[in-house]
Amino acid sequence: PPYHELTGMTWGLVGYGNIAKRVATVADALGCHVTVCNRTPAPDRENLEIDELCRRADIISIHVPLCDATRHMINADRIALMKPSAIVINVARGAVTDEKALANAILEGRIGGIGVDVFSTEPMPENHPFTAISHLDNVSLTPHMAWGSYEARMRCMREIKENIQSFFAGDTRNRVDLL
Repeated sequence: PPYHELTGMTWGLVGYGNIAKRVATVADALGCHVTVCNRTPAPDRENLEIDELCRRADIISIHVPLCDATRHMINADRIALMKPSAIVINVARGAVTDEKALANAILEGRIGGIGVDVFSTEPMPENHPFTAISHLDNVSLTPHMAWGSYEARMRCMREIKENIQSFFAGDTRNRVDLL
């Protein structure tokens, strides 16, 4: 299949936490224009509402937690806003996207491709919407296992230790206040 250079493309990040910031660094290095949709505007990036990001981005990567506000945030209506060549990458949580709507968009040629390493049900059952598209060249389905490297597991253990020490010292560290 044809493939294209990333230079000059718009890479839209949905969420802008630590992982998305690293993705932005890579996208910058590849010559992409990076836009962000985040609860808190990113001072170093162009900030867009989700619908505008879906309209403008060539690549949309999703980096948000799953909660009521993010469940199916990438749905049929938002997919309809996307360019026919758009690539959607979900490395957040499966249910952040409407997986059936994504599968239908691929089958109907309404978006360019998907890369997914998270699924609403894991392991993915045989009747999952992605089963019908898993064989296609513009679909990449992989296990969510970046956490599994030796280095990542050691880093996780260090973080747990430092968080416990911080808690007992009366400090806050790596805490997310949702309210």
